[in-house]
Amino acid sequence: MLLKTILAIVFVGFSLISSAQTGINHSIGIQLNPYLNKSLFDGNAIMPVYALRYTFSIKDHITLGPELSGYFKRVPSVGPAYKSSRINLGGFFRYSFLPESRVKPFFELSTYYNFYNYKFLETGGTETSGSDSYLSGYLAPGISLFSKSRKFSVDLFYKFSNKDFINDKQSVLSYRLNYNF
Repeated sequence: MLLKTILAIVFVGFSLISSAQTGINHSIGIQLNPYLNKSLFDGNAIMPVYALRYTFSIKDHITLGPELSGYFKRVPSVGPAYKSSRINLGGFFRYSFLPESRVKPFFELSTYYNFYNYKFLETGGTETSGSDSYLSGYLAPGISLFSKSRKFSVDLFYKFSNKDFINDKQSVLSYRLNYNF
């Protein structure tokens, strides 16, 4: 029920703002990469990270939109049956400085609903599994770097949250590639 309410608020807000504005800039952002850490290079863990977002500008400095993100984790060193995943569904608000520049510092606030589950096969053959869901979010300062044509950009940002990210810490460096139209 909470998820439906959040989705309804995001999409109604999107519809109202987009119908009231003219000349809105849009972008689609994507991230798909393995989490780069020592465990990946040692072959101890495989953790693909993904994110997909739709962004629209309501003013030169202000953008917002919905986002789907998360990761999958498999740890071969523990055994082939250890798997976990997180799926985040929510929205974000971004305030950008220097809106006409090809290098834009920004500050972002995101709220999302997180769905977490795991499955673990213990040494004796006993399977342990579980799931959880909760409302969370992050604050992130960052910088957007635009191509000369401004059709493509890269967002580099550092997220801070009250919950752990993929690195089992409450902060993480992240990036996103964007197509702007």
